Amino acid sequence: MNSKFRPIAAAILAVTLAVSYAGASDRDPGAKPKKHATAAAAAKKPTCDACDQIDALKTQFQGQIDALKQDLAAKDAALAAAQKAAADAQASADKANAAISA
Repeated sequence: MNSKFRPIAAAILAVTLAVSYAGASDRDPGAKPKKHATAAAAAKKPTCDACDQIDALKTQFQGQIDALKQDLAAKDAALAAAQKAAADAQASADKANAAISA
């Protein structure tokens, strides 16, 4: 199961590094820090390609996470059913052994 997450983790790491590197190369160490944009200005700001790619990856990863959660829930239900069947079989075997001994 760990091997399923390695490509996902590698993709997240690659995107994170690419975005942080791209942002770091635009900075001038001697420049004054910019003031924060207002909410209205931020809403009007066009999205970048990297942001779109990150959003697409988030959506893709969330879909994979949801699928894995469903698989895990199904396996948990199957395990519970198997444990119940094993307990019932053990009870039947105990009862049969008791009948044979009597």
